[in-house]
Amino acid sequence: MWHPDPDQLALAALPAERRDPDVEAHLRGCPLCRGHVESLRRTVDLAVSGRAGADDESPPERIWTAITGELDIAPAPRRRWLVPALAAVVALFAGLGAGWLLGAAAPAERPLATLAAVDGTGAAGSAAFVDRDGVHEIVIRIDGVIAPPDTDYLEVWLMSPAGSGLISLGALARDGGGYEGTFTVPADLPMDRFPTLDVSAERFDGDSAHSQESLLRGALL
Repeated sequence: MWHPDPDQLALAALPAERRDPDVEAHLRGCPLCRGHVESLRRTVDLAVSGRAGADDESPPERIWTAITGELDIAPAPRRRWLVPALAAVVALFAGLGAGWLLGAAAPAERPLATLAAVDGTGAAGSAAFVDRDGVHEIVIRIDGVIAPPDTDYLEVWLMSPAGSGLISLGALARDGGGYEGTFTVPADLPMDRFPTLDVSAERFDGDSAHSQESLLRGALL
């Protein structure tokens, strides 16, 4: 699923910025990104209102001027501000701290495999490896799949050479016109013994074994 980058989400929180139709449409359907933007808007509102704690210091006049100019609001008398709110707003408008405002940066994805259709059609996909604080995940994304008419779901497998051994990672979920899935794998999984990723067409037939109907495959990098 596509998500706006931190800069786009930061701009969506600013009252004076023109709305990006694609970002607005995404926010209507993504609670995670919508929550980030709402949090940023509360920070902006706090900064604009000038609400303060008793022990905080007023910012320099140049900072207040820069913030009010960015927000397209009239300057107001200097007030006592909440230091965390000021720091967040300055970072937001400076374009230096958008990632921090949205939380810690997402773990980097390392390419793991490129998936291609077994039958040579236009279906394609990718697999990436992500380490989230010691939790190992495999992220699968595929597009252009035309599954057999009686297919109930697509399942991802790790496959040993010649298909002599299989480990099911789980079922993919529909994502727009394609499919996507994130699967946790044991840290000590011997990936070298299962060097192929396989996506199969499966049915709700009570049989947990591979259907022998592979749609896409790719060798692990």
